[in-house]
Amino acid sequence: MTSTYINKLKANKLKLTPKRQAILDCFVHEGRYLTPENVWEHLKKQFKRLGLPSIYRNLESFEDCGILVKIQKEDRRLYYALCQGGNHGHDHHHHHIVCIKCGRVSDVEGCVLRGIVKAGGYKVLKHFIQFEGICPKCQ
Repeated sequence: MTSTYINKLKANKLKLTPKRQAILDCFVHEGRYLTPENVWEHLKKQFKRLGLPSIYRNLESFEDCGILVKIQKEDRRLYYALCQGGNHGHDHHHHHIVCIKCGRVSDVEGCVLRGIVKAGGYKVLKHFIQFEGICPKCQ
């Protein structure tokens, strides 16, 4: 699974540094959404020189590559999760569902909004939909 994410880094001309590998491993191991602070807490013992700004920069780079997706929550904190869409070997349009109990994030395939090109006089460039629910393990 991580090889797909590593290939995405390389395709975006980003080196797989030990810190980036550790960040990726953290998300794979946790299997749920995390804040930048969560990631920093997990990794600061492993790396003597690891600042929170470095975590933020790497998470943003991972999002730009399609490795991570931002998760919206009511508390307005910044959350990230692995984008499982990257595991299909190609980028494709999809949405995400977040378990409100354990924080697991899964893909939702298909989109009825895909063909909308105009809305209220605006030219639609993209859209974002996030579902919330309770995963099978937590039900």
